[in-house]
Amino acid sequence: MEVGHCRSNHSVASASPELMSMKEWTVGAVASLRSRSEGGKQKLDKIVCSREFLSCALKIAHSLANQLSTVEEERAYKEKRPSEHDSKNKNDVPPVVEALDKSWSEYISVYCMTKPIEEEKKDDIGMNNNNISEGDEGHTSVDADFEPFPYNINHTVEPGELNNLAQQLSTLLENDDNRISIDYLNVRGAVLNEGAVEGRPLSDNGRLEIRSLGIAFYELFSGGHLTAGEEKETLGHTAAESRERFDESPMNSAMESLDTNGVGGGDELELFGHNPSKRRSQSNTSLDSLLRVRTPSMASTSVDVEPLRLLGLPTALCDLISNMIDSVGYAQRGIGEAYGYISEVRDDLKLMIDSPHVYLHDFDLAKASSDGLQFGRSLYGREAELQTLKECYQRSIQSECEVVMICGTSGIGKSMLSQKFARSVTEDGESIFLSGRFDKLESQPLHAISSAFDEYCAWVTLEEQSTAEKVSTALKENMGEEIAYLVTAIPNLANILGDDCDSNQGSENDTAGDAQKRLRYLFCQFVDIISRCHEEPLILFLDDCQWIDNASIALLNQILMMAESAIKDHRIFFLVACRDDEMSESHPLNLMLASVSSFGTRTTKLHLTPLSKGALNEMVSTELCLLPHITRPLANILHHKTKGSPLFVKQVMMELYKQRLLYPSLSRRRWVWEADKILDMKIPENVAIFITNSFDRLPFEVVSALVILSCFGASADISLMEVLERELEQAIIAPLDEAVAHSVLGKRNGEFYFMHDKLQEATYSKMKPEERCLHHNRYGLALGFVAARERDDRLLLTAVSQINHGGPQAVIDEEQAVVVANLNLGAGKKAMNMSDFYSAHSLFNHGISYLRRGHWNKHYDLSLELFNLAAKCALMNAEHDSLKMLTGQIMHNARCFEDKLQAISVTVTLQCWSGNVTASVELTNSTLSSLSEELPSVVTSATIKQYVDNKKAQLATLSDDNLLNYPAMVNPSKILAVELLIKLQICLAIIGEGATMTIIPLKVIQMSLTYGMSSYSPSAFAQYGNYLALIGDDFEEGCRYVKFALSLMKKGPSRYHDGITMFYSNHTKLHVEPMQSSIECYLDARKACLKSGSPFALSCSYTYNNLCLWSGKELNAVVVSMRDIIRESKYLKNFAILTIVLPMFRFAMRLMGQSDAPAPQQDEDGNAGKYGFHLHDMFFTKLSEAYIFRELNKARDAAEKYFSIYCTQTNTMKWCVLRRLSPPATFFGRFYAGLVSFWVAREINDKKKSKKWIQRGVECKDEIEKLSVLASKWNFQNKRLYGDAISSSKTHKFVNEEALANELAGYFYLETGRRNRSVHYFSQAFEKYNEWGAVAKANTLTAYLNESDRYR
Repeated sequence: MEVGHCRSNHSVASASPELMSMKEWTVGAVASLRSRSEGGKQKLDKIVCSREFLSCALKIAHSLANQLSTVEEERAYKEKRPSEHDSKNKNDVPPVVEALDKSWSEYISVYCMTKPIEEEKKDDIGMNNNNISEGDEGHTSVDADFEPFPYNINHTVEPGELNNLAQQLSTLLENDDNRISIDYLNVRGAVLNEGAVEGRPLSDNGRLEIRSLGIAFYELFSGGHLTAGEEKETLGHTAAESRERFDESPMNSAMESLDTNGVGGGDELELFGHNPSKRRSQSNTSLDSLLRVRTPSMASTSVDVEPLRLLGLPTALCDLISNMIDSVGYAQRGIGEAYGYISEVRDDLKLMIDSPHVYLHDFDLAKASSDGLQFGRSLYGREAELQTLKECYQRSIQSECEVVMICGTSGIGKSMLSQKFARSVTEDGESIFLSGRFDKLESQPLHAISSAFDEYCAWVTLEEQSTAEKVSTALKENMGEEIAYLVTAIPNLANILGDDCDSNQGSENDTAGDAQKRLRYLFCQFVDIISRCHEEPLILFLDDCQWIDNASIALLNQILMMAESAIKDHRIFFLVACRDDEMSESHPLNLMLASVSSFGTRTTKLHLTPLSKGALNEMVSTELCLLPHITRPLANILHHKTKGSPLFVKQVMMELYKQRLLYPSLSRRRWVWEADKILDMKIPENVAIFITNSFDRLPFEVVSALVILSCFGASADISLMEVLERELEQAIIAPLDEAVAHSVLGKRNGEFYFMHDKLQEATYSKMKPEERCLHHNRYGLALGFVAARERDDRLLLTAVSQINHGGPQAVIDEEQAVVVANLNLGAGKKAMNMSDFYSAHSLFNHGISYLRRGHWNKHYDLSLELFNLAAKCALMNAEHDSLKMLTGQIMHNARCFEDKLQAISVTVTLQCWSGNVTASVELTNSTLSSLSEELPSVVTSATIKQYVDNKKAQLATLSDDNLLNYPAMVNPSKILAVELLIKLQICLAIIGEGATMTIIPLKVIQMSLTYGMSSYSPSAFAQYGNYLALIGDDFEEGCRYVKFALSLMKKGPSRYHDGITMFYSNHTKLHVEPMQSSIECYLDARKACLKSGSPFALSCSYTYNNLCLWSGKELNAVVVSMRDIIRESKYLKNFAILTIVLPMFRFAMRLMGQSDAPAPQQDEDGNAGKYGFHLHDMFFTKLSEAYIFRELNKARDAAEKYFSIYCTQTNTMKWCVLRRLSPPATFFGRFYAGLVSFWVAREINDKKKSKKWIQRGVECKDEIEKLSVLASKWNFQNKRLYGDAISSSKTHKFVNEEALANELAGYFYLETGRRNRSVHYFSQAFEKYNEWGAVAKANTLTAYLNESDRYR
C-alpha cells in the first residue's frame, strides 16, 4: 500500500484538502513514492527526478510565486496611488512579505487531498521512475492552471515534528473506517503562513524575497534532503562570491577549454547526460560527499545548486533556483541572468508546467555537438492567424466553400503556418491535406496541382487500399477512356487504376475542341470523386502562388466553381500562400479570387507581419530549450538586426553557431552566447544578401553543385542530378550531400530541396546574369540528348525548359538552332497532349525564336508545323494578336493552298469568337468554294425539300449496317471542308440564318457518303433524324437515324462530338419517350461535352433545366441547378445562355415566393434578339409566367411577340430550326401559347381580334393533338380538355400541369355558376401547386378566391 499520513477523522468520508508544512510534504511525498517502488528502496535521485514528484513540486512552487507576485503587483499599485491605498481597509490588501533570516520553508504550508484508506488500497499501482523526456507532451498528476489558497492560515508544523515524521509514517495504525490517508501526490497548492507575514515594506525592491523563496525551492526540489541549518551555512553565497572561489579551481581551466574549442563526442559527455547515477560514478564522487563539500560551479551559477544538478534535476530548474538566489547580487546591479521580479519566476514556472518537454528536458550536448543547431517545426507568434485559419476551415467544411490566402514577404512564416494548421487538423485523421508548390523555374505544366494529387495517389495506394479501389471504380465509371488524359498529368494515378489504364491514348492530333477545358473537367471530376470516397474533408494547399501559371489559374478557378455546386456537400477547403509584395492588383491570382468572390465563394486574406519581440523571444527560448527570462537579451539583439523575420532569425542563429558566438557549453550544460560580439556583428538588412554572403564559407565544389541545382528551381529529383553528373562528368551528388550537412539543403522522397526558396534565389544569384544563359543551355542540351535517346517525355520538358531559359543568345550555330527548335516542337506537342496550351504556345514560340533568317526556305516543313501549332494554341488561349501574326506569316509563306487551310480554319474561329460573324461567314464560304464544296447562295423551302429528297433517295438503298461499315474520311481538304461547314452552322445560329443552317447537316451527310465518315458525321445524322421527326412528322424514320447516329458515334475514334450528337438525338427521344426519363439524357450529353471540351455543355445544362421546370420537377431543386448555370454562364461569359436563363430563373423564384432573383437587365429583349432562337425562348417564358399568374395584358404582349417570330415564309424556316434547337419552346411553347390565345379571345371585345386569337389557339391545339397521335400520348395527352388533362397529368406525373388543369377547371365551373364543384378543383390546384413548390402561386390563388364576389 502507498505510504501516507493518516489522521483520525470521524466526519470525513470523501476526499478533502489537508494542510501540512512543506517539510512534512517533502518527507511524505518521498516516502510515498519510495513505497511504490520495487522493494521500497528507490534512491532519492530517482524520486526527485520522477514526473510525479516534479509535477507536484512545480505546482507548489508556482502557487507560492503566484501569491508573492500578487503582493508585488499590489505594492507597485500602492506606490503609484498612495492616497487610494490609505483609504482602503488593510484587511482587503494582500500582505507584504519581509525576507526573514531563517528559511521560509518553516512558513510554507501545502494543501493535499485526502481519501479513505480503503480507496487507497484500490489505487496501489506501479510508478514510472524515468526523468521527464523530450517525448513528454504533458504531465500526469498536475493541473497546469491553478490558483493559490487564502493567505490567513493558522496551522503550522513544529520543527520537532519533522524529526519523527518518517518513523510515524512507517508505523501507521491499522486501517478502519474512521481513518483517512493523505494523498501526497494530489497537491492543490501552497501558501506562506502568518509567521512569514510582516506589515513592513519589503526591502531591496523584493529581491531578498526572491532569494528567500529560492532557498525554499532548493529544499523543496531536493526532496527535503537539506536541513534549515545547512541552508544557512551553504546557501549564503551569491554567484559573484562563488566565482571568486571557482576561478582558482583546476576544474575551471578544463571547462573553459572545452567551451572554447567545442564540445567533443565521446563517453565523457555522459557526466552531464540524463542518468544521475552515471553522473556520480563517472565523477568518482558520491552524492553524499557532494552534499557535504560543495563542488564549485561555473561563472554565472551559484555553487549551491550543484547537488541539485547531480541529483539529475533538469538544468533549467537548477538555473531558475540559482538565478533566484543570485537576485540580491547581480539582479540588483542589472546584470547577469538573476531575477529582478517574482512575476518572472512565476511565469517561468508556468512554462515548465505547461511545456515540460521543452523546459524540463536536459540539453543533449552530444547531439548538439554532432548535429549543430537544429530548428524544430514549432510556430511562434501566429496564434491569432492559426485560430482564424481553423475558423475558416470549419466554415468551409460545414456550410460554404472558402478560400484563404496567406500573404506576406519571403521568410515571414507562411509555409510554417500552413504546416502547423495541417498538423492540427490531420493529427486525429480529421482531414486529408494535399499540398503543392509553384516554382519560378518549373517547366512542367500544372506542376503544383498535379504534384499535390500525384502525392495523394501514391499515399492512398499504399495506405488506403480499400479507398483506392473505390476511387478506381468511380473514375472508370465516370471518365471512361478519357481518364488516360488525366494520367498524363497525374502519373501515380496509374497505380490506382491498375492495368486497365492506357496513358498513351492522347496525342498532339487530338480533335478535342478545347483540350484544356477537357482536362479541367477531368480534374474537377477527380476532385469530386476523391471527396466522395473519403469521409474526411479535403484540404488543398498551394504555396508560392506568386508564380502560379495561367493554366493552373484556370484549373483552380474551375475547381472552385465546381466546389460551389457539384461538390459543395463533400467538404473541401482551399488554402494558398503567396508573396503579396511581389504581386500587383492585376496578378492573375488576385483577379481570379476577385472573380470567384463575385460568384459567392468566400475569400479570406491573412497578412503575416514580422514577429514581435515577445514572439521572437518565445522562438529563441523554445529552440534553445532555455527559459525566456534567460534568452530575452539575445532575442532583443536578433530582433534589432532582423526586424522579426523568422527565416532571417534562423539564418543568423545558424551563422552565430558556425562562428562560435552561439555554442553548447559543457560548463553551463546549455546553449550560451557572446552577446557583445553578436551586438557588434555587421549583418545586412536583406536576408538574401546575408544568405549569399554566408555561401562564401562553403567549399567551392559545394557552391558549384548548389548553383547547378538552383537552375532547376527550389527542388530537383536526385535521379535528375545523377543524369546530369554523368553527362557533365562533374561531381554533383556528393557536394549536394555535403550541403545537406550544412543545412542549406534537405533530402527526402528522392529529391534535393532548398530549405527555403530564398536560399535557392540566393544561390542562383551567385551566377552573373550573362553566365546564366550558358549554364541553362549546357544543362538543357545534356538532358535533351538523354531524353531523345531514352524517349523520356518528362525529361524532354525539363531539358527544353533549361534551353529556353538560356535563350537564342546561348546557341552557337544554325545547326544547333535547328536541333533546339525541333526539341521545342516535340516538347510543345507533349504539352498539348497534356492539354496545357499555355505552355505549348510558349514552347512553339521559343522554337520559332531559334530559327534563323531564311528559315521558310531552308526549313519549310519545320517552320510550317511550328507556326500552325502555335496558331492553334494562340486560338485556344484567346491570344488574338499573336494569332493574327502567326496566320499572317503562314498565309504569306505557304507554298500551296492546302498549306493555308489550317490557318484559315483558326482565322474563321477567331472572327466568330471576336464578334465579326459576317467576316467569318464570308471567309468560310469563299474557302468552301475553293474546295469545291460551296453551298447554295440562296436557300428556299424548295431548296431544303430538294436536299431532303435527295438524301432520302440516297439513304434508302443503304442499311444501317452498310452505313456503320463505311470507310473513314481521309482526304485532308475534305476533312477541313466538313469542319468549316460545322463552324459555319454555328455562325448562322448566332445571326439566326435558319434556312442555310437546315441544309448544312444534309451537306455533311452527302460528303460522308462520298468521301467517308468523319468525326462530324454522327451529329449530322442526328440533326437529319430531328428534321424528319420534328419537321417532317416522320417519327419512325427520325428515330431510326437518331439511333444510327448514336451507334456511329460510339464506333468513331474521336469523342469530341459525342456531346453534340447526344444533344440533338435527345430532341427526338424527348417526343417519343416519357419526358421525365428522357430529359436525364441531356445530363449525359453535358458530361460528354465536358469530357471533350465542347462548348455545347452549357446548352445541355440550359435545356435540361428548362425541361425540368416545365415537366413539374420539384422547384427548389430546379432553382439550385439554375443558380449553377447562371454562375457558370457568367464565368464563361456566355451571355447568350445567360440571357434566356435569367427570365426562367426569375419565374421559378417567383413561383416559390423568393425575392433574391436578379432584376431584369436593361434592354434584355434587345440582347436576346442578338442570339436568334433565344428570343423565342425568352418570350415563351414570359407569356407562360403571365398566364400562370393571371396577368392578361403581359400575357397578350408576350404572345404577340412569340407568334411574330414565324409569321412569314422565311421565319417559318426559322421556326423549323427552332424546333430542332429548343424543344421546350416547341410543345410547351405551343401549349401555353394556345392557352393564352383562348384566354385573350374570351376577354377582348373586338370580334375581329378575338377571331385571330381563336385561330392561333386552334393552331396550337391541333399541333399538340398531332404530337399526341404521332409522337407520345404520355407527353401530350395531358394537354387537352380539363378532365382528360387532369387525369393524364396525374397518371404521367406532370404535377405542375395537374395543378394548372385543376385551376382552369375551377375557373370554368366558377364562371358557369357551379360554385360548389369549383371548390373541389381549386382545393386540388392549391394542393398540387404546393407539392410542386409553387407556394407563392398557391397563395395568390387563395387570395383570388377570398376576393372573388362569387365566393362571398
